[in-house]
Amino acid sequence: MPCKPSKAKKLLNSGKAEPRWSKLGLFYIQLTIEITSEYNANQYFILTNDPGSRFDGFALACKYVQLRIMAIMPEYVHEKMKNRRELRRARRYRNTRRRPERPRSPGPDWIAPSQLAKVLFRLAIVRELCKLFPIKHFIVEDVKFDYYNKRWGKYFSMVEIGKGYYYRELRKLGTLVLVEGWQTKLWREEAGLKKTSRKDALTPESHVNDAVAMLLGLAGCEPDERAPFYILRRPEFARRSLHRQNFQKGGIRPRFGGTCSGGYFRKGDYVEAEKAGKIYRGWVCGLPTEKTPLVGVMDARRKRIGQFILSKVRLLRRSGNILWERII
Repeated sequence: MPCKPSKAKKLLNSGKAEPRWSKLGLFYIQLTIEITSEYNANQYFILTNDPGSRFDGFALACKYVQLRIMAIMPEYVHEKMKNRRELRRARRYRNTRRRPERPRSPGPDWIAPSQLAKVLFRLAIVRELCKLFPIKHFIVEDVKFDYYNKRWGKYFSMVEIGKGYYYRELRKLGTLVLVEGWQTKLWREEAGLKKTSRKDALTPESHVNDAVAMLLGLAGCEPDERAPFYILRRPEFARRSLHRQNFQKGGIRPRFGGTCSGGYFRKGDYVEAEKAGKIYRGWVCGLPTEKTPLVGVMDARRKRIGQFILSKVRLLRRSGNILWERII
């Protein structure tokens, strides 16, 4: 459960707790003693989710809002699957390694790769939060489509399959409550929360306020504008392939992609690097090779900070496949 910084310092200094970092960039303490208080046994958290096609909003609260998260969903999955399929089929006509053709017939539980990537990213965030907070209730805004009056939503059936799998997994973790969009709008207007038309704005007004409105209207929690606001992304690394796609000099195309090269670091590791007396923190995006024995480090927005000498890079946490950035 959350506590004041003064209490956390006392527990750390007395040896009753140990410092820890989560995959979402949240600092917490882990108690080394057994909790016998009956008051803590009755406390639980509520997590709300406002899903979208490109962005999601999350809000966490007990008596008042304590955490706000905006998740940027994975993109360009369809193009990557198409490129991989073309390369795989082209290898069948060359004298190279390949697997035999496997005719695929989608079963009843098949989910489109673009939707599966979004659902798995949502579940990764929810499961990581469940490790830190005693979450028992989940509130999700149910997205729907009017198939009777609108005939242009043939691809929404993929979203229906994805959200069905998402709801089944949430019910395994706790109690799931579904609300409709007009209810969220009503609660947001009653609470006086602002809503912007810019969906890509990295502010609480774009998506997170809808998740906060569900907490205020349905759970009766109190708002808190000082609650931390985080942006979460998936790292976009090139998957391991047999060789590069473009022609290379000499006719030999080397291997390309992957997250490890046999060394100590892996792509996605959270590290601390030093250059010219300045300290940088970020995620590994480039591994050392024979030509360039340097480690590439990027920030939470997938922009490379620079390349650093291997001896000047220190590992802080192994890869969790989540990039986090605190805005507020």
